[in-house]
Amino acid sequence: MKVKWMIVIILALITSGILYFSHGQSVRESIIFFPITDSVAFTTASTSLEFVENKDDDEYVIEWDATSFTNKVIFLRQDLSLLFSDGKLIDTLSEWEDQSQKLAQFKKVNGEDSSHYEAISLHYGEIHLEDDQIRSTQQMTSDHLYVIDSEFTNAFSFKEAQTEEEHEWKDILDKVKAQHLEYSWNHLINHYQINKNEYEAIPLIELARYNNEPLLGLSKAKTQEVIGSLWEGLYKNYFLGLKTKEGKAIEPIGSTMPLLLFAKDYSHVLVLIQAEDGTPFKFIQNIKS
Repeated sequence: MKVKWMIVIILALITSGILYFSHGQSVRESIIFFPITDSVAFTTASTSLEFVENKDDDEYVIEWDATSFTNKVIFLRQDLSLLFSDGKLIDTLSEWEDQSQKLAQFKKVNGEDSSHYEAISLHYGEIHLEDDQIRSTQQMTSDHLYVIDSEFTNAFSFKEAQTEEEHEWKDILDKVKAQHLEYSWNHLINHYQINKNEYEAIPLIELARYNNEPLLGLSKAKTQEVIGSLWEGLYKNYFLGLKTKEGKAIEPIGSTMPLLLFAKDYSHVLVLIQAEDGTPFKFIQNIKS
């Protein structure tokens, strides 16, 4: 009887569209981009990183929050967030609710050593209209935090450098991250024999700035379409695991921040990622004319 009930439970989980990811959190199987509607808007959306406390001489805690509210209850609300440290993915958040208008997530993250933390979130909603049409609403938010943990001083944090000491630490951490990412991204570009002159490069963390401004000469409407489709692909091929040609999924934690290469002819976007073990990945997102 126990085996029978276990089979029933597994089948129920599969048919409900819920998968259990390696971090123990429940996530939906996919995010699907539908045309954007103006009938629903986000009244509040935010991502926040804050220094909380020193645990001991070798470890500290930061709090990571992702929150959003829509102006009405809609068919589906889903938020996902990615947290990077010095250019590497270290954790993810995801939450979804049916017939909802608000989501709030937070996690306390342990850290050690001086690091530059960056988080980017997609706040998403699926809207079912009376005429059976399905539409989307979306917004991105981001935040960053420098945490300094040195043997010569108590741990402290800042977002924008104010003092001479903070400026010095910012320069050091920015150079460390830039060197790491430049090395990884150049390796990927050379591996896939990509002509850099044919693309505009944007690190994933910078995508949030295009909530309200056109992306590389595209119209505002086309920008939102490209961004929505891009997140759909990132969720399926990155957030839920890096998919190999053999169909296996590699844990994305420890991978480099995705580099987005937008073709100058507006035909497609390349997404380049290097897994923690060095395995290269390239995904192509076509842009419909």
